[in-house]
Amino acid sequence: MRLKKLMISGIAAASILTLSACGSKSEEPAVKNQGDPITVGSFVDTEGGILGNIILLALEDKGYVIEDKVQFGTPDVHRNALLQAELDIGVDYTGNGQYYVEGYEESVWVKADSAYESIRTADEKNGLLWMTPAKANNTEAIAVTKDFSEKNSVKSLADLAAYINKGGEIKFITSQLFAEKEAGLLGIEKAYGFKFQPSQLVLLPHGNTAETLKALSEGRDGINAALAYATDGSLVDLGLVVLEDPMSIPPVYEPAPIVRKETADKYPEVKETLDTLFAGLSKEKLQEMNKKVIVDGASPKDVAEAYLKEAGILD
Repeated sequence: MRLKKLMISGIAAASILTLSACGSKSEEPAVKNQGDPITVGSFVDTEGGILGNIILLALEDKGYVIEDKVQFGTPDVHRNALLQAELDIGVDYTGNGQYYVEGYEESVWVKADSAYESIRTADEKNGLLWMTPAKANNTEAIAVTKDFSEKNSVKSLADLAAYINKGGEIKFITSQLFAEKEAGLLGIEKAYGFKFQPSQLVLLPHGNTAETLKALSEGRDGINAALAYATDGSLVDLGLVVLEDPMSIPPVYEPAPIVRKETADKYPEVKETLDTLFAGLSKEKLQEMNKKVIVDGASPKDVAEAYLKEAGILD
């Protein structure tokens, strides 16, 4: 009798284990690079944190061990780390190619296709492979408040030029670098036919748009226009709008994953994953994700994970 009870108990226990296994989550993917972690880095800013974590989480989901150097450093530090093989994978912007390679006309950097092809081709010689960029141009731009835009019918840089040339009051806060660049304010003024007077400019030694947009939203010292980046997360929250630039004067800055050739050759699936990873990103989506970090206080990693689930890349 006891033997029968033990047999029944054993069968029941085995059944429970079987059912438990069937109802559990699928097993973790097998590790594909045991003892050979892939180092992923990105720029130190908020958007760098989001984009870097998108790459990190997507590759971890494929079974790769990742050494996390997301938000690794400034663009020059990040660039040098890729060249020196301190990073295997990084994230950069196509327009930054103008600072990395020589011998190209400025005009190639103001068009999305030619900017990407120029840096992609040039960097192959450096052993760096640029994957397909997101169609999300994080370029330098001029922003105004929504109220100013509606009251003065200023929605584009051409509208701004007309407003200024009619004697409209204007004070623009920007970085000194942007103000002095042909591919910045100087080029915009020439292309659209207007000119800021020195008294109409507030020049900063840096391009920190958190400061420029805050000054604009508060109307500090009469400021009613400010330097912005097109994917700034605080634009919507602060009630600001970016003026349209149909002539595309500042360079195009589309974010793209970059992988060292040695890593791509060793792990071809990594290259395939990266080449499609940013396909669903848009300017509006990046604005939304940046806002969740900057305004709402979410972590870049949580925001990246939510995006990957929404895109169907993660379960």
